[in-house]
Amino acid sequence: MYTTTTATREQVLKAVAATHRAMERHVCSKSQFKFKCFSCGEMINRGDKITRCIKADAGMTLRYRGAGGECGLTMAETAFYQAETGKDMWVHIGCNPCYWDKGFDNGWESSPPGLRGVPTEWGCKVDREFEEWTSGPGGEVWINSVDLFLKIKGYPKEKSMKDRIVQAVTRFQALWRGYIYKKAYPIARLQARATEAINETGRATLSTRPRCTQNAQKRNEFIHQNSIGAHMEILMDKNHPSAAIYSAEVIKIQGVPEIDGLYYWVKFHHDDEVRKYYWKRLSGLEHECETFKSKHGILAQIKGKLPLYKFLYP
Repeated sequence: MYTTTTATREQVLKAVAATHRAMERHVCSKSQFKFKCFSCGEMINRGDKITRCIKADAGMTLRYRGAGGECGLTMAETAFYQAETGKDMWVHIGCNPCYWDKGFDNGWESSPPGLRGVPTEWGCKVDREFEEWTSGPGGEVWINSVDLFLKIKGYPKEKSMKDRIVQAVTRFQALWRGYIYKKAYPIARLQARATEAINETGRATLSTRPRCTQNAQKRNEFIHQNSIGAHMEILMDKNHPSAAIYSAEVIKIQGVPEIDGLYYWVKFHHDDEVRKYYWKRLSGLEHECETFKSKHGILAQIKGKLPLYKFLYP
């Protein structure tokens, strides 16, 4: 209003006064409507004090309002503001909103994803006043806390949207973890009982058989399950940071099973290395790998090499 070059000084000063009133309303004003504050999650009723968020690309950006030197004003009299519209632009005074930023990585610089704060006009006002109170020769240097400053000034206590999100996510994770354990406990209990019964039966059976018969049965089962071309997984360097599971393929079987002289030639997929193992040694390595995978919940079939550092040193 009144910002043309032909406007009188009185008209231009009215535009400047309207600009100052608009900027003051952005810092703190009374709400004319009832809506939900996206920062704290509570309702904003009519008459509650609200402030404007300083957000980029929130909606429509309007033209500049006010007047400057082209209308004959001095530098001290010049005043401008630019109005913006959009969703979630107003919150309670004292609320500290935030948003989720996906981050970026363009090769020479990066920013991790996380919750980023959204500044508000009220927050900027409080920061300026706190800086004036705690700095300078006449500053109140004994006030070293923002919470104490807000209490002295009578301003509302700050409410962080990030703390509310973290608390809600933590509570949800605890509920979900309890739900999973509640569902998994009966199944795990039945499996433990079944395993105990199988082990007791096996011990009773093995105690009544000759040792040579047991070895022959184990050897025959191993030969039946691991013929030429069979897929095998072997755990190497178990107690070392470089521990890993390697997959291999049986390429050759050598020896006479009847005299217990059976050897396996396996070729590893990771580096095409070929190694020779006695069948008992290979059976023990395979069993050790299966036990490790079962303990750490690794269900997928390994192809190549799987480093285990994160499982051994979480």
